[in-house]
Amino acid sequence: MVMMRQESDQAVKDIAAALAVYEQTHPAAACFVYRYNPAAIRVKIVDHTFHGQSKGERHDYAWGFLRRVTEDSLAQISILLCLEPGEQATLDVEFQEPIRFSP
Repeated sequence: MVMMRQESDQAVKDIAAALAVYEQTHPAAACFVYRYNPAAIRVKIVDHTFHGQSKGERHDYAWGFLRRVTEDSLAQISILLCLEPGEQATLDVEFQEPIRFSP
C-alpha cells in the first residue's frame, strides 16, 4: 500500500495511484509520497529491483510508471528517490523526518 504523509490533494492522489500500479507489479516494493510545499511533491520507492542499477536506470524505470499521471502533477515531483532495501541515502532523512514548510 502506498504510504501518503499528511493530507493529500489530487496531484498527490494521482501519483499515489501510479505508485500503486508499481506496487502491484512489484509486491515486495514500498512506495511513499507526500506534498512538501505548494509546488513540490516528494516520492520514494524502495525495491529490490533497483539492485545493481545506476541512479539513472532506476529513475528511468520509475518514470515509466509515473508517466500515467498528468503533466501538471508530474511537474510537481521535486524528489524521486529510488532505493533498494537497506540502502542509505542522505535524502532519505527527509522521508523519515520531513522539515515542515512554513508559508
